[in-house]
Amino acid sequence: MVRMGGLLRLPLTYFHSRLLEPTPVGWMPQTWADLECTEQELPSRFFSSTAAARGSLRDLGFDIVGFKKLRKILYLAQRDHGGINFIDKSHCHFGQILYVRIYARPPIDSYRESVVVAFTARWEKSTLSYTNEAHTGFDSVPEHEVVRVASDDVAYIYKRFVDALGKRKELPIPIASNQELYDWFDSMATVAFNHRVRRGLYVRMSDQEVDAALEKIPPPLPAS
Repeated sequence: MVRMGGLLRLPLTYFHSRLLEPTPVGWMPQTWADLECTEQELPSRFFSSTAAARGSLRDLGFDIVGFKKLRKILYLAQRDHGGINFIDKSHCHFGQILYVRIYARPPIDSYRESVVVAFTARWEKSTLSYTNEAHTGFDSVPEHEVVRVASDDVAYIYKRFVDALGKRKELPIPIASNQELYDWFDSMATVAFNHRVRRGLYVRMSDQEVDAALEKIPPPLPAS
């Protein structure tokens, strides 16, 4: 809150936050197995909205290593989601494309789409990511640096990422197998989840709260 609102606004921000109703999110942490889906399960709008980004990843030499889709979610505004995981030829650069479709309630009463691209490299005790995701409700986890680039040019974001890696003394650790990728992905999700629990950003919901949230979930959007 201090970073977002400034020190002088902290008391007002704090008391305002205490008056806000908590927002149901879903089941956490989301592991590779929780998210994994087939290509056919992704919404059709995902493919039209991410066509340029997918083409850029292909041109950069990345291969698809999995498709993903949020299933265990209680956030009412999020109406559609899909993603693809990629790995480069060296197996040192992990890439992601994430698609989200959000419904903004009246008076806006419209859908908003966003396509996020991210690249990540790992070392023994740290990671570095470059992404065009400009807005997030959370700061990055310690030792997991995230650089946000205001651009939809995937090749440019990747160049910034590669240039940053070139300035490091140590080379990234390659991902040797699919199982190692799954385990690393899950460990990153768990680290982020535990960090946010300790900060009080995630709070366990009661069974009654979950049931009440499930009753408010709107029906799925049409396939097209």
